[in-house]
Amino acid sequence: MSSFVYAITRIILTTPLTILYRIKIYGAENWPARGPAIIASNHGSNLDPWLLGIAFSGQIRWMAKAELWKIPGLGWLVEKLGGFPVHRGEPDRDAIRRARELLQAGWILGMFPEGTRQRQGELGEPHAGVGMLAMEPGVPVVPVRIRGHEQIMRDKRLHRPRVTITVGPPLDLEIKGMSRGRAYREASRRIMEAIAAL
Repeated sequence: MSSFVYAITRIILTTPLTILYRIKIYGAENWPARGPAIIASNHGSNLDPWLLGIAFSGQIRWMAKAELWKIPGLGWLVEKLGGFPVHRGEPDRDAIRRARELLQAGWILGMFPEGTRQRQGELGEPHAGVGMLAMEPGVPVVPVRIRGHEQIMRDKRLHRPRVTITVGPPLDLEIKGMSRGRAYREASRRIMEAIAAL
């Protein structure tokens, strides 16, 4: 992670993206003031990490699909911006361990509970991984819903939809009386339910 690269990238992207997509942010008072915390958002566009990165004034560490590291130069940039790889479609213990380490070190972690883009604007089913991390002691989860982002790329062409970002209050995810696996799934379900309610 390079704070310099992160700051420069934000400066470069903030004005163009804000103007291009007429970004409006609601509930900004709910952004976490400090870490550790998880920002959990729906996912409808490859631009989502960038949109959230300019909407939130702090630094966010992201799980990013491992395929990005196969593109020359892109993996390097993603790492400089705080990303680390996760292999989708399989339990990735290394990615979960790295996420835990970052939370324990006081970072803010960005996650997409659905795991992959939902291109029709509808919300998908959450994976248990976000629930597992959300139940770490002392880690609040802030739900976020982005709207309009799924319209950015349609029919293989770029469009200029109006994008809104709504930030909800931190969630209370205390879950008792369940096995660990069921509790993780229940926590993920509650997070997705909170996103849907925004």
